[in-house]
Amino acid sequence: MTMSHINRKSAMSTSAKLSTTIAALVLGAAALTGCTATSEPQAADSSPTPTVNTTPEPAAAETTAAQDEVTCAAFGDVQTILLNTSVAFNEDRMGQQERSGWNALASRVLGNIPSADEGPVAEALAALKGEVPAVQGIDPTNIFLDEGTPAGQGVFEACEAAGFQVSVSGFTGG
Repeated sequence: MTMSHINRKSAMSTSAKLSTTIAALVLGAAALTGCTATSEPQAADSSPTPTVNTTPEPAAAETTAAQDEVTCAAFGDVQTILLNTSVAFNEDRMGQQERSGWNALASRVLGNIPSADEGPVAEALAALKGEVPAVQGIDPTNIFLDEGTPAGQGVFEACEAAGFQVSVSGFTGG
């Protein structure tokens, strides 16, 4: 055997292996893409079949409950601001201007709380927003109905009735 004979044989063997590999890849790709032969020709102007969303829409009660939970949590944030502001002010660690600024912020946060379109929590929040409109800057706000009592008892009660606790955190003074 000569050297050129071995190289030709090796080249033919490599070519056969390459052809087999390519054929296997093409068949594998066809199987993965679901390639099928049809006896009927497809119309050139046929429009694609519309897809249908099979994910069920959440029930209105589930949506309202989820929105009520967010509303009650955000209302707790407003109450946390008010509680800590009152404590710091009453312990002379905050002046009236700073207190007014924190109360104005609380009124703006209150004004931005999202709610469901209907239901007791949404109605209580809407009533509170009507009583305590959001203020800009450090303008005075009526977020306290009387000395030291924050507005919003109706929201507390509606959240509790809906099964959501309004969490308030005290963190000043210690």
